[in-house]
Amino acid sequence: MKVLIIPSWYPSKSYPNNGSFFKEQAEALKQQGIEVEILCIDIPYRKTKKDFSYFKKNSYVENGINVYRYVYPVGILHRFPKLYYMFLKRVAEKIYDKELKGKEYDVIQAHSFLIGGYIGISLKKKFGCKCIITEHTSKILRANLNKKEEKVLKECVEESERFVCVSENLKNNVIKITQTRKDIDVSPNLVSEIFSYKKKKTTPFIFTSIGNLIPLKRMDLLIEAFCEAFHEKEQIELRIVGSGIEREKLENIIKEKKRTNQIVMCGALTRENVAEILKESHVMALVSEKETFGIAYIEALASGNVLIGSNNGGANDIITNNNGILLKDSSKNEVSEALRKVYEQYSQYDSEQISKDAIEKYGKKAFVKRYERMFEAIGES
Repeated sequence: MKVLIIPSWYPSKSYPNNGSFFKEQAEALKQQGIEVEILCIDIPYRKTKKDFSYFKKNSYVENGINVYRYVYPVGILHRFPKLYYMFLKRVAEKIYDKELKGKEYDVIQAHSFLIGGYIGISLKKKFGCKCIITEHTSKILRANLNKKEEKVLKECVEESERFVCVSENLKNNVIKITQTRKDIDVSPNLVSEIFSYKKKKTTPFIFTSIGNLIPLKRMDLLIEAFCEAFHEKEQIELRIVGSGIEREKLENIIKEKKRTNQIVMCGALTRENVAEILKESHVMALVSEKETFGIAYIEALASGNVLIGSNNGGANDIITNNNGILLKDSSKNEVSEALRKVYEQYSQYDSEQISKDAIEKYGKKAFVKRYERMFEAIGES
């Protein structure tokens, strides 16, 4: 089985966490004997750091996988959706015809309709490729698509051999926007093997939250609720991992509440450092407004954390009575009560079993098996 993966975004030197889960999924497929190559076409915004040469093929091998990257610094096209997709289509067809057509891939797996999915469908129409699209983007949940993007999404759903969403909520929103009658699959993301269980220390008791410091993630709500739930002298910590425009605002709240001894802003960390923090942590709380899936939730579970999550679409498929608390309205009072409840009833949870269950459901073997079946079904059709 030979698969060409086309992500809509992918890690680079300056942005190592950008699409890191696409990279991890590709590596998982390769480790199970599937021949995988990556095609990444970037149209960066003006202020994006330059990691690759422009207007030419940048090819390299990463962990045994051939990666072909093309970067076109015409970010102004983002303002003109029709021209943007016209340019993307022509560039992709030219690259495939010149560089990749002779490789005879069995299937294309594209990640997100925004770039990868549209490229995959364009190559299918031009060259007869078979295409599966896995959808991730939160733009769909936010109903933040322009008319052209809505048209592209519908085309990707209808024209792909299989269209897969990473959560039921995302699937329902795709159906709502496209009005499709086509069957859409749901398959969760992969949890990396770097996230694993380690026996927890009793003190300090550690809550962790992981996400971009933006209004959508509601870190301010979590901080306020934490301060309401716990006295400043209790041996309880809240560690917040991430960077973003709200950092200064959040730091000011922490200072005003006089909780600098309990609440730590860790900043943006490498995946390996995040894994170490989750190994030490007891509970991962993320009360964001919307999540297409919420990969931080399953990474926390694999590390043996109890979860607190909001009714945001992603957490709904992940949180059960055995592994955490799913909030109803995420008011400050409800979040505060959930933090206190999990702390007081922590002994009722089996953190090692939580980790085992997560790896069984979201680990490499389960992930690869799901996609192997889809690839084989498409290849035989």
